Amino acid sequence: MKITMYCCDCKATTCSKCSSSSHNLHHTEIIADVIDNERANLHKVLTDMETRLKKSDEDLNSANEMLEKLTKQTEAAIIKINKQVDKAIEELTKKKMCMLGQAAALKMGQSETLNSLKEDLKNKGKKTKSLKGKVEGLLRTTDDVAFLQGTSEVMSDLQEDGTVPNTTILLGETSKRWIDFNSTTNLNTQIACLDLGEVELTKDEPADTATLLNSRVNTARVSAREHRRIARNPVQQHRESDSESPISINVERLPQDNAVIIRYDSRRSGARAQGSAARIRAVHQIGSCGTNLGDFFHPCGMSLLSNGHLVVADQRNNRVQLLEENGSFVQMFGNEGSGIREFKSPGDVAVDSEDNIYVLDTRNDRIQVFTADGRFKRIIGGSGSGQGLFCKPQAITISSSGEIVIADSANNRIQVLSSEGRFLRQLGKEGSGDGEFMEPCGVAVAANGDVYVCDHHNHRIQIFRLTGEFVSAFGSFGSEHGQLSYPSSIAVDENGSVIVTEYGNDRLSVFDSYGRFKMCFGDEGNDLGQFLSPNGVSICQPDVTGRNRNLKFYVCDAWNHRLQMLEMIM
Repeated sequence: MKITMYCCDCKATTCSKCSSSSHNLHHTEIIADVIDNERANLHKVLTDMETRLKKSDEDLNSANEMLEKLTKQTEAAIIKINKQVDKAIEELTKKKMCMLGQAAALKMGQSETLNSLKEDLKNKGKKTKSLKGKVEGLLRTTDDVAFLQGTSEVMSDLQEDGTVPNTTILLGETSKRWIDFNSTTNLNTQIACLDLGEVELTKDEPADTATLLNSRVNTARVSAREHRRIARNPVQQHRESDSESPISINVERLPQDNAVIIRYDSRRSGARAQGSAARIRAVHQIGSCGTNLGDFFHPCGMSLLSNGHLVVADQRNNRVQLLEENGSFVQMFGNEGSGIREFKSPGDVAVDSEDNIYVLDTRNDRIQVFTADGRFKRIIGGSGSGQGLFCKPQAITISSSGEIVIADSANNRIQVLSSEGRFLRQLGKEGSGDGEFMEPCGVAVAANGDVYVCDHHNHRIQIFRLTGEFVSAFGSFGSEHGQLSYPSSIAVDENGSVIVTEYGNDRLSVFDSYGRFKMCFGDEGNDLGQFLSPNGVSICQPDVTGRNRNLKFYVCDAWNHRLQMLEMIM
C-alpha cells in the first residue's frame, strides 16, 4: 500500500484509507505537496545563510584591511618617534659637549685670571714691603728735611698705586697751603689743619671730586677764625647747596690744640651729581604685607586718577586696589582667574585722560579696561606673538594723545596700540644692540612724546620717538652713579627728570632727559627710604598754584609689600 498522505498534526505519514478513519479528525495533506513546501523553505534558509556568510567574509576582509593600515601607521609613528628621540639625543649631546667646552674654557680663563691676579698680588706685596721699609726708615730718621722729602715720596707712591683709602694731610707752620684734589685722590681723604693760618683747599680734576665747603667759588677755606668756631661746635656736617658732586663733609676737632679734620665721602645715599641741587626725601609709607583691604602682597605697578586716588596693581593678591593719598581704602576689584574682572598676576596699571583704568593682566596676556568706579568695559589683546598679542607683558602707559604703550616683555618688544586697542606699530626686537631689548619691563612717555624703556636684562634705558625711531640709550650694569642693575620701572616728569627704579640695586636713580646722572636715593632695607626690589613709580600732579615746586611721587616697594611716597626737593 502506497503512502500518499501526511498528517500535519501527528507529523506522520499515512495512507489514504487511514485518513478517512482514525485520522479523519486531523489535518492531512498530500505528502508530495508537503515535501515541495519544505524543500522551498530549506532553499530560502540556504540562501539566507549564504548571504550572511558573504557579509561575514566582507566584514572580515574590511577588518583585516583596517588592521593592516593601523599596523603600518603604528610602525611609521614608531619610526618617527625613534628619529625624533635620536635627534634630541644628538642635540643634547652637542649641547653637552658645547657646555663642557665652555666650562673648560671658562675654567682656563678663570685660572689665567687668578694666576694673573696672584702675580699682581705678589708684585704689590713686594712693593708694599719696600714701602714699609721706607716708612720704617723715615720713622727712625732725625733729619727733618730728609723726613719731609721721604714722606712726600712715600705718599706719592701710595697715591699712584691707589692704596690710600684714608689719607691724612698735615698742614703746618706756613700761612697758606693749597691742596689739589686730583684724579689720584681717594674717597674719605682727611685733611688735618694744625696751624692757625689760613688753609685753602681747591680741586683740579676730575668732575666728580667736588668743592668741599664753599661750592660757589670752588674753594674751601679753613682759617683761624673757622678753627675757633669749630672748636666751640666740635662736630658739624656740611652739605653743599649748589655743588655738582655727591659729597658729604664732616668737620671735627682734633685732640691737638687749634686743629680740625675735614672728612668727605661721595658714596652716601641721596648723593647728587653734576648740575643738580635737588635731593630726595621719604615722606611716608602706605600698606603692609597681607590680604586685607589696604594691604598688599608684592605691589608692582600703580597710577593716579585725576582726583588723586592711587590705583595699585596688587600682584600676588590678583586684584586692583584704589586708595586715597593718605592710604585710606577706597575700592577693590578682581580676584584670581581668567574670566572678566579676574586677573593672574596683574603687573601694572595706567589711567587715561578720562580716568579709565587699564589693567595689565600679565599672565593672562591681555589688558582689561575699567571705569574709575571699577565697572568692566572691554578686553584688549590675547596670548601670542602677532600684532596686538602679548606674552607676559610687564608695563603699560598712556600717551597724551591716548595711545596705549605696552612693554611686551617675553616678546622683547614695545607695542603701540590705539585707544580702542588696534595695533599701530612695534618698537624694537630681541637683542642687545641699539633699539633691541632683553625683556623690557618699564615704559614711560615724556611730554614731548619720546618713549623711555627699561631694557631690563641689558641694564640700560633706551629712548625712542613715539613713531618708532631709536634716539639714544644710557646706562650700563653696575652700582656706581649712572649705572643700573635690572631697571624695573620708569617715570618722566614734565621738566624731563627721569626716575628709574632699580630691582638689583634696591634704589632709585634720577637722570635728565638726555640720560645724564643727577642723583640716586635709597638702599636695601625695610626702613622708610629703603627698598626691597622696587618695581613701579608714578609721579603726582604738580601743584597748580606754583607755590610748591617740589616733585612728589610714589614707588611700589615690592618685597616690602608697601608704597612709599617720596619728594624731590628742588
